[in-house]
Amino acid sequence: MGFLLEDGRLVRVKFLESKSMVGDIYTAKVVSKVESINAVFLNIGSSDYLYYSLVDDEDKTIFLKHGKSNKVCIGDEILVQISKDAIKSKKSVATSDINFRGKYVVVNRTGKIGVSSKITDEEERERLKNAVTPVLDRYSDISAGVIIRTSSEGVEGELICEELEGLLKKVKDIIDSSAHRMAKELVYKHQDSILGYAEDLIFKSRYKKLSVITDDETEYSEIRDMMVEKNGEDFTKVDAGLYNFEGIESDRFAVKLFKDEMTSLDLVFDLETKIIKGFAKHIHLKSGGSIVVEPTEAMTVIDVNTGKAVKGKNVQKTFLKIDKEAAEMISRTIRLRNISGIIVIDFINLTEPEDIKELLDTLKREISRDEIKVNYIDMTPLGLVELNRKKENRPLTMEDFS
Repeated sequence: MGFLLEDGRLVRVKFLESKSMVGDIYTAKVVSKVESINAVFLNIGSSDYLYYSLVDDEDKTIFLKHGKSNKVCIGDEILVQISKDAIKSKKSVATSDINFRGKYVVVNRTGKIGVSSKITDEEERERLKNAVTPVLDRYSDISAGVIIRTSSEGVEGELICEELEGLLKKVKDIIDSSAHRMAKELVYKHQDSILGYAEDLIFKSRYKKLSVITDDETEYSEIRDMMVEKNGEDFTKVDAGLYNFEGIESDRFAVKLFKDEMTSLDLVFDLETKIIKGFAKHIHLKSGGSIVVEPTEAMTVIDVNTGKAVKGKNVQKTFLKIDKEAAEMISRTIRLRNISGIIVIDFINLTEPEDIKELLDTLKREISRDEIKVNYIDMTPLGLVELNRKKENRPLTMEDFS
């Protein structure tokens, strides 16, 4: 597992050997078609069928075996990639828009060029588009498309195109080889790695200082070499400190190998306690208040309680203090548990408009830290705050750690 801590607080757990099917590629058989929702259901040999949208995918469908119709029909065999895991009563989602992520680009089958919105200089955006266009043209037969990532800004076009070519060749090879495979067969198994996880964090550049710590020598060597090769910064040896570390660091990054035989990383960072508290139904706040997290079939409801924190003459200021602390905790809890879909928060009622604005500003700032898109929708007349978080993989529960 990989753990992400911000200011010593656990905000994300990454299962590197997870049960997730997202990213896996299968040859699938169409077993039913539902005209009313413009979708078909696919059999890949698992215990449940997959949902496949004809609105989103029919023009990109990769047929391995089909009849005379150019439409997707029952009995057809197609190549798909899992884009979403099954969540509660919703089935896993499959797509023909096969994609792979690299350091500089994400390739797909949209036939389009997209550039990260964080690259704002128009000349740079145009330079990057012009650099990748010839490569996409060579793979037009698979409807090659690309999203140019933020990490591409200022990078030589040759390096970006080299990565793009390799990823598109991977997609084409998978498509070509699948034509000779049986239905309901796993073609490609997506594997997360600590190197890929660390690389993603490093090149998103979300932190002023990022330290990667591992107790595995192979992982340490791979991440260290990747940092030295791709960052072009001046690294120095790290101070061993209280525990036995070795490694390198720069102004922005550090990679450390934990070598202390008297203890473990779990104990040093108190990870077990952080997990138990982070996944509890009732989460207590330093102010004396608490939050209660209640997942339901349709949404996740989060209630903020005062507890024993109500004291003093200015009760509204006490309520604001609890609500603001709760907003910070809720944003971390959403990330940690990977809560998605509709989220409704019942904060303690505030009466002053300026207090409400201060609370909502705090909440918006905190949810903006999330790697996954979170939309603030509104505060209802009853004072309930509505959020919506993009669904990526399934939510985590305490059972995942047993």
